[in-house]
Amino acid sequence: MSPSYAVSTADLWSIAPEIWLAGAGALLLLLDAFLPALKRAFTPLSLVATLGAGWLAWTSVPTGPSFHGTLDANAITCALTLIVLLAASLALLASDGYLRREGLLSGEYHALLLWSSAGMTLMLRANELLTVFIALELLSICLYALAGYHRRIAVAAEAAIKYFLMGAFVSAFVLLGIALLYGETGSSRIPEIARALAEGKGSLALEALGVVLLIAGFGFKMSLVPFHAWSPDTYQGAPTPFVAFLSVAPKAASVAVLIKIVAAASASAPLAPKWSTVVSLLAVLSMLGGNLLALVQRDLKRMLAYSGVAHMGYLLIPLASLNRDSWVSVLVYLFAYALMNAGAFAVATLLFDKPGEQHLISDLSGWGYRFPVKSACLAICMLSLGGIPPTLGFLGKYLVFLHAVENHQIWLAAVGVLASLVGVFYYLRVVYVLYMKDEVKAPVAKAGDFLGNLSAGLAALLTLVLGLWPGPVLGWVADAVARLG
Repeated sequence: MSPSYAVSTADLWSIAPEIWLAGAGALLLLLDAFLPALKRAFTPLSLVATLGAGWLAWTSVPTGPSFHGTLDANAITCALTLIVLLAASLALLASDGYLRREGLLSGEYHALLLWSSAGMTLMLRANELLTVFIALELLSICLYALAGYHRRIAVAAEAAIKYFLMGAFVSAFVLLGIALLYGETGSSRIPEIARALAEGKGSLALEALGVVLLIAGFGFKMSLVPFHAWSPDTYQGAPTPFVAFLSVAPKAASVAVLIKIVAAASASAPLAPKWSTVVSLLAVLSMLGGNLLALVQRDLKRMLAYSGVAHMGYLLIPLASLNRDSWVSVLVYLFAYALMNAGAFAVATLLFDKPGEQHLISDLSGWGYRFPVKSACLAICMLSLGGIPPTLGFLGKYLVFLHAVENHQIWLAAVGVLASLVGVFYYLRVVYVLYMKDEVKAPVAKAGDFLGNLSAGLAALLTLVLGLWPGPVLGWVADAVARLG
């Protein structure tokens, strides 16, 4: 074997979190096959896997390139990895009671979720487009399977099929975009593509088409308008605790790749201003489209699906004027979104007990007094999603809009504020129904779900406490950006 292709110990340590997650997933499948009596331990073992991967990412992954520049680790990728693993941990906690109630507790659910997390953490650090594509397919295949995991429900199969068919179509877009950029620049490595674009190599038209196809592919994963059509049906049909993961983690991984692509494409002087316009347009369409569509929804999960479209629009605002400071608002916003969105779906798992049926907002009437703790958690998450102080969601939106103002894009911040005002209406509607309406439907009594309650409680508590005292979050993010170099 040529020495230039030798894998060093440092290279292996650079993918230690992925090795840990993949190994844990394989172990859970073996335990399910040979020691099925240990099923009750699958969730704790999966939590150990996510916590261990987080510890490895924090302490053991060496900073800098690895695998001959294919991967590149830094403080930002570490922070994003922790956000993905946080979403995975909250989803695992929320899933335990759901899987027991539905008779679906098995090792393959946990294994698929861990393998999907491994694909996301790998994609975060990928510095080469084919590696990005392989990681994208790893996480996507696992997500398709998890979307249809409740095999006894027709709506779950429908959700998985729609997600799979549209996802496969978009994967072809991504692959074609990679091929076009490789053909015109002579490289599939993002830094070398940026260098070739800066030097004016290749056809501008084909290079622009390649970048547009990549933006479309990762815009699909982020549920940006007009690539969002899959999300409401998939969210409604997929297992609710899994949606707590689907609605957060793939978006965190995709936005990291999208930032790299936009930064590389902006190296081409003739096209640089055009990409700011494209990102701004996607942001405006997603903010307005997501909020207006969420406004008319009666189903809680569909409302949160369209809400997620709007939130990804807010997240694009710092990308329209991409610079080093963009990472501060992106990281804070993603961290806040991971907590408040996962918390909302965790509560939905606890309050609605019949998968496959509509999760009508009107059914929550009066439940604020019947379920005081769960309802308080849901109310906090709704207020945070609406950007109402003193929650962490308010801080995230403030930083996003502040970045736009500081970079002379006041019009984009103004559109974001107006869209947020629309969003406040439907978030407060949930709180109003919980506490101000008389009960219309008595909930079905069910066994206690300690881990599910823990997931919802942790998400809501951190959302509120870190909104009141944001110093730790801001310090963590500032330190990560400062160490970016």
